[in-house]
Amino acid sequence: MKKGLLIAFIISSFTAKASAQEKFSLAQFEKYVGKKVTLCDTVYSYKIFNDTLTMLNMGGNYPNQRFTVVITGKEIVLNFDDIKGKHICVTGDLSKYKGRPEVLIYHPNQIAFK
Repeated sequence: MKKGLLIAFIISSFTAKASAQEKFSLAQFEKYVGKKVTLCDTVYSYKIFNDTLTMLNMGGNYPNQRFTVVITGKEIVLNFDDIKGKHICVTGDLSKYKGRPEVLIYHPNQIAFK
């Protein structure tokens, strides 16, 4: 039961609107690295590196984003100008890059518009 509440707390921390007082707890994040999670937030910005790698900055602009969605492969086709400012949910493997949270997605069923 406690583990379920902790997971719900972590997920809800991502879905809340970002404010100056909210901070992502790195200690909680570390426990879920390598596990499948669903996180929701607003797309603030994006960067297209090539036709198989795009990154969405969620909950804030780079370098102050709450987390990054890493889209790999050619399966997901999005109009990135239209997605900016939209609230989305992604389901994928939680990882970290330079100590920052990332969710890796590669298939269209891993992203949902809210």
